[in-house]
Amino acid sequence: MYILELFYFILFLLAFRYLRVLQLENMPKWVMPSAFSLKVIVGVLFLVIYMKPDNNNNIPSDSMRYMSESKQLYDIANVSLTDYVTLLSGIGEDKVLIKKYLGNTFLWDSSDDKIINDARNTIRLHSLIHFLSHGSPFIHMLIMCIFSLIGFKNIFISILPYTKLKPILFFSVLLILPSTLFWTSGILKEPTVILGIGLFFRTLFIKENVIKKILYGVISIFILIIIKPYLLACLLLSLLFIFLYKLFNKKTFLSLLVFSMILSAYPLIFRSRTKLLIRHLTITQFNFDHIGKGGLFVKSDNNLLYHFEVNQFKNLKINRKDSIVELIHPSFAIEIFLRNKFPSRKCYLTPKSEKWKIFYLVNGAISYIKTTPINRSGIQLVKNIPEALINSYARPFPNDPGSSLRFPAMFEVWILSFIVLFSIKNRRKINKEEQGLIISLLIFAISLLLLIGWTTPVIGAIFRYRFPAQLALLIICCILIKSDLFIKKQIL
Repeated sequence: MYILELFYFILFLLAFRYLRVLQLENMPKWVMPSAFSLKVIVGVLFLVIYMKPDNNNNIPSDSMRYMSESKQLYDIANVSLTDYVTLLSGIGEDKVLIKKYLGNTFLWDSSDDKIINDARNTIRLHSLIHFLSHGSPFIHMLIMCIFSLIGFKNIFISILPYTKLKPILFFSVLLILPSTLFWTSGILKEPTVILGIGLFFRTLFIKENVIKKILYGVISIFILIIIKPYLLACLLLSLLFIFLYKLFNKKTFLSLLVFSMILSAYPLIFRSRTKLLIRHLTITQFNFDHIGKGGLFVKSDNNLLYHFEVNQFKNLKINRKDSIVELIHPSFAIEIFLRNKFPSRKCYLTPKSEKWKIFYLVNGAISYIKTTPINRSGIQLVKNIPEALINSYARPFPNDPGSSLRFPAMFEVWILSFIVLFSIKNRRKINKEEQGLIISLLIFAISLLLLIGWTTPVIGAIFRYRFPAQLALLIICCILIKSDLFIKKQIL
């Protein structure tokens, strides 16, 4: 029954053991196969948690949606290969074609306003994997584990020259950070993200020929821009500092001063772009807030969404079977413009003959927390910085809402904070190059935590989104730390 899954697992395991390109130089041959096996074990746990069937009228997980919607896209190839290639590439697709084949999808259709639709790109990727998997989530998970492990390998070889830890210890530390290990072993965007980050690091820090650097750089930017563009933006901020640091002959104070001046001057010079960015953050926060609180989102024919809170359901006739909603009594709702041309607003609706399609029906996230609205204000955005950093880094707190899974996340934050303090107390003397790397990683971590804290009011989502920032902080600790227990030794 599971012959195909077992075949692929053994095949990939042997590849990590015998293919030189997948191995780590000067490391035991068993390291990469063992790392792959560990990720697969965690990946199976991920599938058990997030791929279980819906028996309680709960919304499907993102993983289940990626599997089902990518299968819909894959099935188009059996009907019309031309239409499949059109939707796969996005070149020449139109609303008629999307409605014909993918009209009942959620993730594919959830962010039609985006220039780069990362959800669609993830669905496209998994539709290609279906040609190998025949619909097996286990095989999709295996391939995601390969992507992420290659990413970890590239992070490892990029940072190893800057740390005094034993190579085997440093690789283990990178791999087993709990949130990183878990989220990069499942059917989500995160495994591909870590691949993009790893190749980005390799482009910056490994001395290779120009052609290789260009190739890795182009691949990393392509991956990040189609999967999580905001992560690339945070990395580019770090790259800006590295450029200034080298330009000013590794003078830390001067580099940070000019970097801060550029950030401060940007809103003054590029006012329209700054307003557009603040508006995008406001809309993202608004939409995430309403999804977190729960309720019903319906889609009208004029490119509008209406959001009804749970207490307004009495005014609606909800046909879950056919995914149709009808207004039977006057009701308040939130009117949301899909193209983001106008601000979302509260409205009062009266019964008409119009029937709406259910776009999103959710009971609300149990780990929802209230955040301060940005309200398209740059001043408010700045005022929200302390709240954003606390929410994105320090939470969950013991009294926060959520399931029992919040406690492992809480302990992870405490342990990471202890490691940070311990490495600062036991820091070694670092050179100028290491100092520049540490500051650039810190810039990346802070900028990512700010974006998450500004826009995300659900602790469960924060836990998932912040792992690259936590990984960056852990790498900083590995560079800083000085201890006789962690003296770097070459393994022959």
